[in-house]
Amino acid sequence: MDLYSELRFDADPAAVFAMLTDEAYIGKKTMAANAIRHEVTVRRDGDRVTIDLLRVMPPDVPDFVRRFVGETINIKQKDTWGPAAADGSREGSIALEMSGAPVKATGTMTLSRNGGTSTVLTIKGLLKASVPLVGGKIEQALHQGLTEAAKIEERVGRDWLAGRR
Repeated sequence: MDLYSELRFDADPAAVFAMLTDEAYIGKKTMAANAIRHEVTVRRDGDRVTIDLLRVMPPDVPDFVRRFVGETINIKQKDTWGPAAADGSREGSIALEMSGAPVKATGTMTLSRNGGTSTVLTIKGLLKASVPLVGGKIEQALHQGLTEAAKIEERVGRDWLAGRR
């Protein structure tokens, strides 16, 4: 199943990237999306950044999904960002994996200037649940959750950039 989100922020790409790679911001957006707990590591190698995030989520999913994941859902996410272009834009990759279930999502991320001082984070990906008979239903349920998480991230990011941390 295809994933697509556009998150819009009223700041330049450099400011948005600084926010996206700030461990405090990552924790705030993760907890706002109802995580029970999380672990985050941000590694920098020159102008390249890798973020490893583990989210432990409550099983707020339909019963047919819950039997695959148990009492909590552990989602491992790896974001890898390349160096900035002259205008501050960046490209990266994203990978999500659900522990205990054959569910993965992979995709690309683009951070680009949108007009004067605003920035768009575009996420395009593919969600795949390799479960016979119910894989499509699982993908649909998780797609809804990931779409909602993107909306929360945008709201938390806008607050963060406005100084409401």
